[in-house]
Amino acid sequence: MTTLCRSVEKLENAGISEAVRFAITVDGSDTEVEATREHPSIKVGYVRVAASFIDLEKLHQAGAGDFVNPHLLRESHQHSAFDRALPGSGLVIPGLTGVDTWRQELDQFLHETKFDQASEQTLADMLLTLHGSPDAPATTAPLRRCPSCGAKDEQLTGGQIDIPKGGTHCPECGQKVYLGDVLRTEEEYMPEGSNRSSLTRMMLVAERLTSLGYMQLLYEDPHNFDVLGKTMFITDGPLGLFGTVAPLKRRFQDYLAEFATQCASNNRPAAPLVVGVEKTGTFVEHAQLISHLIEPGHVMLPTTEYINRITGRPANNTYGSDEFYGRRFIYRTKSGGILVFTVPPKPGVTPYGDPDGELWASYPTLRPVCEVLDHVQTRLYENAVIPVALAHSAASLPLGVGQSVLRALVQQSLGLPTRSQIRQTGPFAGPR
Repeated sequence: MTTLCRSVEKLENAGISEAVRFAITVDGSDTEVEATREHPSIKVGYVRVAASFIDLEKLHQAGAGDFVNPHLLRESHQHSAFDRALPGSGLVIPGLTGVDTWRQELDQFLHETKFDQASEQTLADMLLTLHGSPDAPATTAPLRRCPSCGAKDEQLTGGQIDIPKGGTHCPECGQKVYLGDVLRTEEEYMPEGSNRSSLTRMMLVAERLTSLGYMQLLYEDPHNFDVLGKTMFITDGPLGLFGTVAPLKRRFQDYLAEFATQCASNNRPAAPLVVGVEKTGTFVEHAQLISHLIEPGHVMLPTTEYINRITGRPANNTYGSDEFYGRRFIYRTKSGGILVFTVPPKPGVTPYGDPDGELWASYPTLRPVCEVLDHVQTRLYENAVIPVALAHSAASLPLGVGQSVLRALVQQSLGLPTRSQIRQTGPFAGPR
């Protein structure tokens, strides 16, 4: 196993991490609650996504003395967050089915939600940017199957429906097709029971689009490449998408590759610094089990063969090729802590399903990422780093008694009737 490890000091791009001053971290939380206590089968989902901005220099200064400087600590951190309620089972707009209610509300979420209140750009704008490039956002996003009639492939002109920001209509059935339909979350919608799966898919996409929004914002800055060289973008969780939204991983992979190409042409060979840090899961548990076999300051690149063996998959399984736009590494920090994270490869390389995806040289940002993470470890959360811990705190939803608060919030957000109103209108009043 030690043959899979390498000292960080032997990796390329030494000195890059010394210029990194800022970290932008995005995390999200989601939950599903009963719309009212009297009708527990009627569900409403609630999503919260938070972005945390940290000035790493001030953070280090705050802890440089014998005691933490609370003033500097407060100045080192800012955060922005947005919330949204989405309809679940049993909650429909009059005249629509449950799944069409979900589709319409999801599309409004994308159009109405700004990734940051200081920007005019919404998640819908970022979804179109994702389907284009940093220099030229797309004007439409492709969908290969109508969510209403199921028409696909040869039944559709060009094999797809090109959806502009404001939506369009299916050429076969004439029904409205929304930009949000490209996420395909409605395929997992349950008219009865829990829709937590669709909700979580949406939350993960919102997290990724928020992170992309900040990257795009810095890219459009007049001093963009100088700023990008000083900033690390951190996501809570692996750089991958799963289930119905997994096809978007190719869009993220292409976007980051184009971004990296632009940075390299402007003398930034190890930018942008993008990383997804995992706090829990199978690989975190495995990393803890083998941590004593990895020397401090060394990073491990698990091969596909190794991953298949430890997860019980067949030897020829093509792990991760359809979901990940970053490759997973295990790093034992200089202080002995263990971290599991993913970083994207250089342009032209696919992290999984590609022989070059298992080459150290395919990850020019690996060394600076490891060196920055070394300096921002925390004991607040196990297997985490300070930026992730702060973003997690900003994104966390209340538990226990907080469910009553969330219920009140979603009732107000969706215009749901309260208990006294239910007696007059019945439980299936529409959300608008």
